[in-house]
Amino acid sequence: MELYKSIFTTGLSRLMIPLFPLKLAVLPKEILPLHIFEDRYKNMVTQCISNKTPFGMIYREKGEFSKIGCAVKVYKILNKYDDGKYDILVEGCYRFKILNYIKKNDLWHGEIQEIDEHYDLMDPKIFNYILDKYLKVLLSNNANLNIQDELNKTNSFDFTKDLVIPTSIKQEFLELDDEFSRMRYIEKFLDTVINSNSKKENFNLKDKTLN
Repeated sequence: MELYKSIFTTGLSRLMIPLFPLKLAVLPKEILPLHIFEDRYKNMVTQCISNKTPFGMIYREKGEFSKIGCAVKVYKILNKYDDGKYDILVEGCYRFKILNYIKKNDLWHGEIQEIDEHYDLMDPKIFNYILDKYLKVLLSNNANLNIQDELNKTNSFDFTKDLVIPTSIKQEFLELDDEFSRMRYIEKFLDTVINSNSKKENFNLKDKTLN
């Protein structure tokens, strides 16, 4: 469809995708449950499933859109109801910057540009140091974990995908400019947990069985 095709301007790839504005944030690699009940979003999800195309999750508060969002794909359909409603799981794919947005047929669409993360610029020594600290926190919280899965982490979003994080902090993390800033953010969070007298209240993992 014309609305979803890629357009190329000044050498940069831009994409027009439907937007789902909520007071909710999602991060790349995170899996999030959504209940879709409004007609405009039921149609959007149906179309995205059929065309295997993403839609954009964008944090909205007091009528204002954040400039940075996350493209998501439908990861799993949990329920499709007779009236067209959905219970779905979506998976965060990549961060994007909103360049422009329009409203068409009561649905917001954004002209977006995917953000190049440059994961390879992260110092592996710093990454492994923070990973080691993360593993120690997991073990100290008696977390049920697969060590090999944890050792396979390659970037900051591999850490956050399994953590229960308040929306405001998640959006703040999403808007950080680069991988180094995100890894330092994670390190500060871990230090807070380590120094806390109530670690379990500050460090919660998602229930992976829901995926």
